[in-house]
Amino acid sequence: MIELESEFKMRVYNTAKARKSLHPGRAIIISTADFPFHLATIVNPNANDKSDTRELQVVILHSPGYTSPLSSIKTEEDWQKELVTLKVSPGVNARGVSHVITPPPGEEPGFTVRNVSILDVACLLEQKVTSDMEAIQKNLQFMKYTPKNWDRTPIETLAREMMMMGRPTEYNYDIRDMEGVELVEKIGKQRSTMHRYSCRDCFNFESHLQQCSEIMFLKKQLEGINYSLSYSSLQFMPEFQTRVNVLKRLGYLGNNDQLTLKGKAACAMSTSELVITELVFDNFFKDLEIEAIVAILSCMVFQQRRCSDPDMTVAPQLTAAKQHFLELAHRIVEAEVEERLRLNDADYEEQFRFGLVEVVYRWAKGEEFSSIKQYTDVDEVL
Repeated sequence: MIELESEFKMRVYNTAKARKSLHPGRAIIISTADFPFHLATIVNPNANDKSDTRELQVVILHSPGYTSPLSSIKTEEDWQKELVTLKVSPGVNARGVSHVITPPPGEEPGFTVRNVSILDVACLLEQKVTSDMEAIQKNLQFMKYTPKNWDRTPIETLAREMMMMGRPTEYNYDIRDMEGVELVEKIGKQRSTMHRYSCRDCFNFESHLQQCSEIMFLKKQLEGINYSLSYSSLQFMPEFQTRVNVLKRLGYLGNNDQLTLKGKAACAMSTSELVITELVFDNFFKDLEIEAIVAILSCMVFQQRRCSDPDMTVAPQLTAAKQHFLELAHRIVEAEVEERLRLNDADYEEQFRFGLVEVVYRWAKGEEFSSIKQYTDVDEVL
């Protein structure tokens, strides 16, 4: 789950839309060891340019006199008390965040100013504060050099505005790419599964999780050893593993050997599964007219080796479509060559015969069958 969350954050927060949204005044929810699921506001989106991971300077909202939950937890009894406190803390839910800790209503808010990693951001929110962020930035610079004479009023005003923000709404990341959508679905399934298990409330959860991970790893190793010693592993295993590696390289299988969205689409195809799936997921058909699509796809069913060359200029799209088609097919061949499923890519174009492209295009356009015979020397019986 942690790996999925990190992958999601690195993918989403690096998009152009998310980078624009990470500006001073944007409300976010952070989750660190000492501030789990706290409301915060971005003050400086580029707090540390020297760090490998992007850092944000934020103002974190909390109750006055707040101390880190970790500082008071010494025994399992302390943990159970803290767990009850977290569960009943006044807060509101945002998608993907189990709770948001805020000061009780009517209480004067407290705040902390610090730098956090972009990976500590649990989610971005649609809400923005109206406080003068330039004045707050100057105020924090003043605090850095003359802390004794620092005026807390601008930050206190910001904290009060955050208190009045109401129910947080998670930012619309507008994820449209295939891998991003699939990643969101995986995280959603993991979250819905995790909430069903009470073991997450255990004081020794981390050590127990580590033990379970080690046991599962050893079991998987044992399964592999048992299979390697069995007769079923001896016959076609090398070729099978090579084909699996090709599918992984092309994005049809994930790292855990489960079908991706692309792989599921390929399963629905009845012939030339990889080529057709690559065409679909690369939006090959998007800008082609129907007649041109039919003409180009004829190369996958036409078998005759020698025939007259078609006139690809009969339609402006055909030449570019043929080149694009071969590039996508070559993508598959490259993966097969790299995984040593085939020796080279010298003959990959020969499996596609474009000899009927012109006549199929003319026929699809409505020309009479008797008239289009003159454009090819292929026997009409074929």
